[in-house]
Amino acid sequence: MVEPLSPESFATLLAQTGVMLPPAEAEDLRQAHAKLMEMLAMLRDPPMPLAAEPAFTFAARDGA
Repeated sequence: MVEPLSPESFATLLAQTGVMLPPAEAEDLRQAHAKLMEMLAMLRDPPMPLAAEPAFTFAARDGA
């Protein structure tokens, strides 16, 4: 599990981008950032081969 950034680090990132948010919204975004990093890590895994896709296994017959 990815740990959320520290509040200070996240405040620095917001300041560098010029984003100004109310404290409650900034905290929600900080928590969501960790979840986003977990999702991105899953995308970086090697993809499954195309043969694993059911659409390639069960093709429609010609004229069907």
